[in-house]
Amino acid sequence: MATIEQRVTSLETEFRTELRHLATKADLVELKSELRGDLLKAVIGLATLQVVGLGATAAIVKLLG
Repeated sequence: MATIEQRVTSLETEFRTELRHLATKADLVELKSELRGDLLKAVIGLATLQVVGLGATAAIVKLLG
């Protein structure tokens, strides 16, 4: 049976191995700025589609009108 020291050492080794895969504060700041940029692009894209759709609708109404 493993001693407490051996078990703690095993856990410490496992934590050190796993902690390297976790995001750092800098990683999260970078992700946040990327997401903001992507969100802004999506909003602008959707607004553009809406304007184009309204323009197309107006043109069809004028053509049929």
